[in-house]
Amino acid sequence: MIRKTILVSLLSYSFSLTAAPIAMHQIKGLNKAAITHADLAPLLDTLAAHPSIERKNLGQSFLGKSIDAFYIGSGPIKVMMWSQMHGDENTASAALTDFLSYAIETKNDAWRENWQNKLSLMIIPMVNPDGAQLQTRFNAQGIDLNRDAKTLRTPEGQLLMAAAKVFKPEFGFNLHDQNAYYGAGEQGLPATISVLAPAYNTQREINNSRSNAMKLIAQLSKLVEQTIPGHLAKYNDSYSYRSFGDTFSEMGISTILIESGAYPADPNRQVARKMNRMLYVQMIDELVSGNWQQQEIATYQAIPFNAKDAWVDLLIDDVKINTEKGGYHIDISINNKNQQGHIKELGDISSIRQGFTQLDASKLSYDSGKGFIVSEMKTLTNKQYKALLKQGYSCFNGDLAKLTNNSDWPISSCNKHSAIPKRGAKAHFLLRNDKHIEYAVLGSQLIKL
Repeated sequence: MIRKTILVSLLSYSFSLTAAPIAMHQIKGLNKAAITHADLAPLLDTLAAHPSIERKNLGQSFLGKSIDAFYIGSGPIKVMMWSQMHGDENTASAALTDFLSYAIETKNDAWRENWQNKLSLMIIPMVNPDGAQLQTRFNAQGIDLNRDAKTLRTPEGQLLMAAAKVFKPEFGFNLHDQNAYYGAGEQGLPATISVLAPAYNTQREINNSRSNAMKLIAQLSKLVEQTIPGHLAKYNDSYSYRSFGDTFSEMGISTILIESGAYPADPNRQVARKMNRMLYVQMIDELVSGNWQQQEIATYQAIPFNAKDAWVDLLIDDVKINTEKGGYHIDISINNKNQQGHIKELGDISSIRQGFTQLDASKLSYDSGKGFIVSEMKTLTNKQYKALLKQGYSCFNGDLAKLTNNSDWPISSCNKHSAIPKRGAKAHFLLRNDKHIEYAVLGSQLIKL
């Protein structure tokens, strides 16, 4: 039986009077896997034209792309927010653009006017435009900007540090994306939002500024738990000497890390994007009201830690492997990396991990399949591909240049196919019962035949 992880419905939560409207306020064109400088630039140009927003150029990336900050408000509570210092971590950049658009809407004038003389926001939507263009973690020098807070060998790191020293924020929001496979605690749901008040020393002591970050997180966590129950986790709080969050914490800035993670059936992390922009509005309301100061550090400490590799994209549970030396049962986990599904692990997996898609295969056997020989021009549709799968073909031989794949599923050469599943191998195989082939596994996709 296939088990698709149950989706927890997004509730319309109005912890503050403005949280519900921001939940539905989404800029078009950013629901995509990769967001680049070119995607954001025209949107930010339009937003910067509003009289409530001031834009300042902070400098340029290594390859000469502009890095700008956007300011709203003139109050004494100063909050600095920055995103996409890792170029392939896009979610918060979209959420910040949503937030800026929301903040200047005419219908929100009264809300904005209520706080803009009490709080000052500095927002850097994209710290690493070169990395964003390549969709890589690193900048154009090949350096991880979040490991450059001490030596400042990158232009991007230099301008981020300079911006913090000039602006002198009381609170800093360090916005990232995390790996899709974290769980909210052991056997928990996927960690869609993970938070952290970074340590400022190896002893992970709690001083006043870190305490304030913990209290604010504790207050904001109510919104996350009400909106997507069970999807909140806490990031590892080991001290990271070279990282900006930990360094800013050392500087007395109450720093809050928000990591956007996966949610079932949400490949572009739009649930995390929505949750982020809701949190930004809630953060403003909390800081202006001062309610967050009544929170307990114990509430923050009770948030479950991220559980690494708690989830996989596809989990085949208890399938039989037949060999000349006898049969045995194993679990097979498959993760989709760079649009290529590979076998991650074999053995006992289901006792400690869960699959975004999971199949009880206890009555099925593994079949590596056979190769279809491509000898003439052929276009492959879903219907044609499914017909070949039912006949036992799982891969292709011959002149693959003559094969045009118009189906929704990946194709694979038979060169590296094996009679038994192997770690690291491409996932292209079949599952059969006593009478016929019941499923095909193509990458991380499970296809019922």
